[in-house]
Amino acid sequence: METLQNAKSKLAAANKDILGFINAFVDVQSFVETDAFVCSQNDVADAPGEGVVSGFASVNDIGVCVFAVNSKVMKGAIGELNAKKIVRTINNAVRMDKPLIAVWDTAGARFAEGIGALEGYGSILRAYTVAYGEVPVITVIKGNNLGLSSYIAGISDFVIAYPDSVIASSSPLVLAAKTNKDAKLVGSAKQAAQNGIVTNTVKNDKELKSLLANILTVFSDAATSGDNPNRVCKGLKGGVTPDALIKEVFDKNSFTAVRAEFSPVAVTGFATLGDIPVGVVATDITKSDGRLTAEACVKISEFLNVCENAECPVVFLTDCVGTEQGENDAALIREMSNLIYQVNTIDVDMFSVVYGKAIGGAYTALVAPCEYKIAWENAEVGALESEAAARLLYADEIKTAKNKDKAAEKLAASYGGENCSAVVIAKSGNFDNVIEPNLTRSYLLAALLAHVE
Repeated sequence: METLQNAKSKLAAANKDILGFINAFVDVQSFVETDAFVCSQNDVADAPGEGVVSGFASVNDIGVCVFAVNSKVMKGAIGELNAKKIVRTINNAVRMDKPLIAVWDTAGARFAEGIGALEGYGSILRAYTVAYGEVPVITVIKGNNLGLSSYIAGISDFVIAYPDSVIASSSPLVLAAKTNKDAKLVGSAKQAAQNGIVTNTVKNDKELKSLLANILTVFSDAATSGDNPNRVCKGLKGGVTPDALIKEVFDKNSFTAVRAEFSPVAVTGFATLGDIPVGVVATDITKSDGRLTAEACVKISEFLNVCENAECPVVFLTDCVGTEQGENDAALIREMSNLIYQVNTIDVDMFSVVYGKAIGGAYTALVAPCEYKIAWENAEVGALESEAAARLLYADEIKTAKNKDKAAEKLAASYGGENCSAVVIAKSGNFDNVIEPNLTRSYLLAALLAHVE
């Protein structure tokens, strides 16, 4: 008969590295293990702790439920029993209303278990589905995440990966052979980030701990930026980049980007404004011809879903000339429709700042549905850009002009001033205010406080 001391020694040896990893991102001495002695025995090998370490902990004093797949035990392979251990942790998170942090490092299923392994995967994916939207679901890819567990990316609020991580639905070698791509790139963290599967990448455990603390703050309303709520922005003017705008408007050093490498025409992330967590959606007119692409629509829709899960207000910062025009029109129609549905059904307060242009579909999707809308004094709003509208409306005059381009430019300026300027649009009641750029933070904070408190 195995003694308690022997069992504990086996567990300590098997779980040493994964426990060290968990303790690197949770608060000191806060981790309390659950289901520690669960262990199956078969003809292949023992599985101390079933290759999963699970329990409770805190991160930055915020309580969380944690499980981590241990690749040192049977390569982290998933079977029926360790799936039950994972599911219990997920269910505990829902029952206790605590964020879930799930760490994956697995080569796939325990094929020797046959249908039992598939049942295990099914129960994990089912539990993820129940938890998603009920509690924050944060998935960390520590090493490999191969096979059916790769699908948890779509039912996680955040997917965080290390540079050497691999995320693939099958063996990267098999996928590389079928696609004629470099096996080193297939499923890589870099590729997954560019494809929008990974929301954030971290270089080391220290970065992971910092990112987790930032994320959990959004869901806990525990922000303390120390920034002056009455601070006036400096240096804001037309043509400013989204990064510079976000840096000035929101609390200092509070912005955490989400899916930064995916479809950069849309910038998404979380920040605080007067220590109130908000989601930020900004468009960058210098990317993708300043137009929303199908991928940008996906990126914004996914982010808005997370904001709703977090019950977090959203601020839209718009400088965009509409939607892409090209071969991918069917995908654009599908994803733009999804975005419009998401924006108009999301159950959080939404605020809009037009800091450049808001043309056509950009206005319809990102500005019109918001409860509070302001625009900079130099903003341009319309169904078409001023020059395009002028060329359409005054085609005969431009055609007969000696200098057609100069005539078009002059007519565009005249048309824009009379029909597309923010001041003109505000007279129709479509904006709550037209402001000087440097007052953006003050107006947004006042509106946020009025809606939230």
